[in-house]
Amino acid sequence: MTKKAAVVGAGVGGLSTAARLSSRGCEVDVFEKLPECGGRNHMLEDKGFKFDMGPSFVLMPDFFEEVFSYCGVDLKYYLKLQALDPSYKIFYPDGDSLTVYKDSEKTKEELERIEKGSSLGFDKFIKETTRLYNTVRPLLYRCFTPSTVSNPKYWPLVSKIRILDSYWSLAKKFFKSEKLCYAFTFEAMFMGVSPFEAPAFYSIISYTDHVQKIFHPMGGMYQIPLALERLSKSRGARFHYDSEVKSIGRDNGSIYLDVNGRRQSFDNVVVNADYSYAQTELLGRKIPKYKYSCSVYLLYLGLKRKVEGLAHHNLFFAKDLKKNLKDIFKDRNLPLDPSFYIHVPTVTDSSLAPDGKDIFYILVPVPNLENSNDDFRNHEDLIRKIVFDKIDSLLGIDLEELIEVEHKFYPKDFIGRYNIKYGATFGLSHNLMQSAFFRPANFDRKIKGLYFAGASVQPGGGLPVVIASSRIAADLITA
Repeated sequence: MTKKAAVVGAGVGGLSTAARLSSRGCEVDVFEKLPECGGRNHMLEDKGFKFDMGPSFVLMPDFFEEVFSYCGVDLKYYLKLQALDPSYKIFYPDGDSLTVYKDSEKTKEELERIEKGSSLGFDKFIKETTRLYNTVRPLLYRCFTPSTVSNPKYWPLVSKIRILDSYWSLAKKFFKSEKLCYAFTFEAMFMGVSPFEAPAFYSIISYTDHVQKIFHPMGGMYQIPLALERLSKSRGARFHYDSEVKSIGRDNGSIYLDVNGRRQSFDNVVVNADYSYAQTELLGRKIPKYKYSCSVYLLYLGLKRKVEGLAHHNLFFAKDLKKNLKDIFKDRNLPLDPSFYIHVPTVTDSSLAPDGKDIFYILVPVPNLENSNDDFRNHEDLIRKIVFDKIDSLLGIDLEELIEVEHKFYPKDFIGRYNIKYGATFGLSHNLMQSAFFRPANFDRKIKGLYFAGASVQPGGGLPVVIASSRIAADLITA
């Protein structure tokens, strides 16, 4: 008998789940409150500029290849992934910079310029992160529970994946200068957590940066959800946009969804909505006192002309990065000396802007809105000026004069558009007690047939890992 399955949310996790389930013969319906697929992986178009609004990195290409091969097709027929060179550029507040190249030998030359002997440290760091990656990768397709910790089979993992070390402390074992330690741990901020709090096994992201390299899908990041939607439809999945799920519950052995005031029943349901929102608003439950990731302030700028001196990905570090991290993650203060990131996809992909013009996507990490009703708009002009002044001082670019198109996205917009609790952009924080065995599981303990995929459940956040969560959910249903 064909299983009837529903997917709540057409983000990348939901789309991947729909593709997997429909390829395994399930009858799949996808419900999305927005008028299009992608969730946070969305695109905004204005005057010929095409702004990817959410994720901007493609790491771990093998995870993208896996979801297509799971469905019996080759990724290359759906997406063209272009390896970046250079991978990214880091700008330090003292005017120094570090370019990370596709060729690691060129990267090591850059490292030696900053810290003598660091190329040897780099080789040792990559050796250790490779070992961690090979240990952790198989675990990313499995669902664990806290009781797993009591199974002696998994006890050796405590030392194997350095569960008691932080991302930062791992980097300090291989590099002396703080400049390089930050260069090899900044990825934690793109999981919405400080590198001083993120467990060391998250350094597998550094491994993917330097070994597997960084990619860009030609046509923009939005090509990823479009490809997954196309794949799902080719397997028979049905999509229902402008269809908001208001509640989920039991229904005589089935699971019902209240969609725009109409009840529909299914054998299995996979929720790709924000986990905390789903628990409190869709299931009407109380939830534990979770820790949440930071939020971000985003600027999408279409520039009148191309600019020089920037790579596809660019990091600008605060003068006092420790204070910057403390402001965001502990004291929850507006960072007046912010670190920020600039995505310039037109360095690689000219199709995203009119001829001779550039896109600047500027991301500034800020505190989430837990216990706060602060409207970021009250601080926007100040933060915008600080960021623009730093760009001008380091690169000699008067950004204000170059802007042709401008759009903004605030912490509160993550709540209004995507139902993300506290506007915590990256979902639940990736600290030790919300990682691996301790992160919410992909199945519901109270309602049989109810499952979860997405950034706040196992195995965690980031596009490739969210794709892995879809396999966990699909396998639990079809195994």
